Amino acid sequence: MLVLTYLIGEFSAMVGLSEHTLRFYEKEGLIKVDRNEQNVRIYSDENKLWIENLLHMKTTGMSLKDMKQFAMWGHMGDETTEDRLTLLKNHRKKVAKELEEISRSLEHLDKKISIYEKSLGDCF
Repeated sequence: MLVLTYLIGEFSAMVGLSEHTLRFYEKEGLIKVDRNEQNVRIYSDENKLWIENLLHMKTTGMSLKDMKQFAMWGHMGDETTEDRLTLLKNHRKKVAKELEEISRSLEHLDKKISIYEKSLGDCF
C-alpha cells in the first residue's frame, strides 16, 4: 500500500492550518508526527484525518485540556477506548445544551426581527 507523505508547507495548505499551529499541536501532544533522517517533519493522510477530528472538537468548543487528554488516550491505544467514549459523550451533552440555548436565542431574534419588519412595513 502506497503511503502519501507531506512536508509541513504542503500539509499546512492541505488542512488549512498555519505551520505555526501544526508545530504547536505537535508540541502540545495533540498530534504525533514522523520525522525523516534529516529530522524534518513528515505528515501523512492519517495525520490529516486526525487533524480533521481535532478541528471538529475545537469547533464544538472542546477545551484544549480535553483535546490533549483525548489525544493522549488515543496514542495509548485500545485500552483507553472507554475513557475516550466517556469524554466524547460528556462533551456531546455540553454541546447539545449549548445548541438548545442558541436555538432559543435564535427564535427570540426571529421574533424581534418580525416585530421590526412589521413596524417598518406600516410606515410605507
